[in-house]
Parts: sequence; C-alpha cells; structure tokens
Amino acid sequence: MPSTPRTRRAIVDAMKEAARIGGASLAGHFAQLSALSILEKGPSDFVSAADIESERLIVAFLNEALPGIAVLGEEGGASPDAGDGPRIVIDPLDGTNNFLHGIPQFSVSLALMEGEEVTAGVTYNPLSGELFWAAAGEGAYLGDRRLSGSSRASLAHAVVGTCFPYNGKGDTEKAAREMAAIMPRVSGIRSPGSAALEIAYVAEGRFDGFWASGAKLDLWDLAAGVIIAREAGCLATEIDGAGDPLDCRSLVVAPRQFHGLFVDIFRSA
Repeated sequence: MPSTPRTRRAIVDAMKEAARIGGASLAGHFAQLSALSILEKGPSDFVSAADIESERLIVAFLNEALPGIAVLGEEGGASPDAGDGPRIVIDPLDGTNNFLHGIPQFSVSLALMEGEEVTAGVTYNPLSGELFWAAAGEGAYLGDRRLSGSSRASLAHAVVGTCFPYNGKGDTEKAAREMAAIMPRVSGIRSPGSAALEIAYVAEGRFDGFWASGAKLDLWDLAAGVIIAREAGCLATEIDGAGDPLDCRSLVVAPRQFHGLFVDIFRSA
C-alpha cells in the first residue's frame, strides 16, 4: 500500500480523480435510469443504486490512494476514523432529485477538512466534464483556469442562485419571504437543483450570488462549494452576514460588491 501523501496538493489530486471515478459511474447510470432501484429515506429524500455505487467507488479509491485519511460519505460509506487527522467528506450525488427525473444537472462533491476547517474542495459535473476545485491559499479553479467571481457592478443585472425548500425539507414560508424581498432587486433567480454546482457558479461568475436559508442543507452539500467560493475572492457567511455557514443553518455566497447588499435584503425579510 502506498504511503500517505504529505502535501495538500497530492490529497487534492486524489480527490479530483475520485470525483471523476464517481462521476463516470453516475453518468453510466444516468443513461439507464429505468433500471435503477430507488429508496425513499424520508419525505422528498431519495437514494438510488447510483448514489451508493458512486460513493462505494470513491471511498475505495481514496482508501487506496490516501491510507490513514478518514473518509465520510453521505450515504454511510466510511473508512476507519483517523482521530484528529484530516478527513474527506463526500457527497457522491448532489442533485439526486434532478438525477432521478432525468434532469442533467447534478454533481459529485468532496471536501477536505483539517480540524474544523475546510482546506480543499472539489466539485465535478460528470456530464459537462467541468471540474471546480480549490485549496486554501492557492486559489480556486475551473480545470486550470483561475476563478475570481463576478465583476458586475449593478445588483439590477445580477442573476442569483438558490435552493428552494419543498415537501418535508425546509421552511417554505421563510423561503417565500426571502424570495419576495430579493425578486424586485435582481435580473433573475435560478434553482438548478445542485447546491454544490450553484456555489461553484458564484466562484466562476455565472451566478452573482447564492443563498439558502429556508431550504435544509447539510455539510456535504456546502463544504466544497464554500472553500471554492472563498478562494475565488467571494464571501461566504450565514444569512446574517457573520456566522459560519458550515454550521448548516443558512448560507449567503457572493462577490464582495454584492454580499453586504444581499445580507441587508434578507435581513429585511
């Protein structure tokens, strides 16, 4: 078995390859949706053979490539606890509802945590082949291209992403108030259905912001996206503008020229 890589870059390279491996499995299942077995974990909360297979492949690869580093998957896949050492948090299929309905917008997301800090993240779209990644202090990238967020100056020209709550998952009344507050101020609101990709789109500048408050998100939904956005120069906080979004209560991600405006808008809601 190979020795544990000592550099963060080596860990990130392994995370990228793991994302591609999981993504290739998802793409294969996506082409044969009618053959998938699906379970309902709770209201509007599904898991399929595709999620489970993607996670199994990712965990197996990381255990081989990065012995001694703990791995924790959304669907329960894990390697032995590494104590206080680094661990990798996996979402093997972000956008399950899209996937199961044949909507081609989903991703694989992995985040490296050292202590309580997220120090690297990878988000991969297996259908487009786009791979977003970042490492602390090294910037954020789409492939080899460095990202710096949107440079738009006017909020009236902004397109903003969000995750809507729905049956059994979130506070619909709160989300409706937030929508009513922001709709008159921006040029568009989008909810493609994969939070990990939508946050990466803020880093890339396709979206001018992203928020989630009424919707319920978990650590594996957010962790990779938050460091990718921050390394692109964007701000990522709770909706009050101050808290840690990795506590999974709420999230606002935006380039610096818009972040405070979004916080003020949502505070009014």
